[in-house]
Amino acid sequence: MNGELAILLALLTPLIGALGILATRKNPNKREAVTLVTSSALFILVASLISPVMTGIRPNVEVLEIVPGLKLAFEAEPLGLIFALIASGLWIVTSIYAIGYMRGHHETNQTRFYTFFAIALSSAVGVAFAANMFTMFIFYEVLTLSTYPLVTHSGTAAAKRGGRTYLGILLTTSIGFQLLAVIWTYISVGTLNFESGGILEG
Repeated sequence: MNGELAILLALLTPLIGALGILATRKNPNKREAVTLVTSSALFILVASLISPVMTGIRPNVEVLEIVPGLKLAFEAEPLGLIFALIASGLWIVTSIYAIGYMRGHHETNQTRFYTFFAIALSSAVGVAFAANMFTMFIFYEVLTLSTYPLVTHSGTAAAKRGGRTYLGILLTTSIGFQLLAVIWTYISVGTLNFESGGILEG
């Protein structure tokens, strides 16, 4: 499998898993099996990028160019790969723990939890492999929104209040600071790409 395909599959696998979780919601055993299989598949896909990245290859894929210099694009490089490996590896461990915890405590809305957890992992991989500031911003926003149901999972007044604070802080700072930086950088240099040595030279 080439690196470009591995990146795309790493982004899509959790989303496909989320659909599988929803489709098997009436059967907890199947639903949780889908969760574990999906998380394992994601880790294997991300791990398949270790060899090419460590040899100096930078697999990349451009999904969409909105305007010149403004692209939805992904690239596997060492630091992002480490982040993706940690996130995908922890998904396996966390899923095993969550299954035991939720069954033991007879938690409600378990399907919702596993579904949004999968979407959050796709977003985290998108952040890890973002090739530019625009892609990172988009996936960071999706990550923020998809983790809101996890923060408010218990459904208590305190959880909902915490969720509102969570969204307020993250959306305010990302739109007020990160988006401003994205716009400012694009206007200044006409590109948002992450490049060795930076894009602001001169």
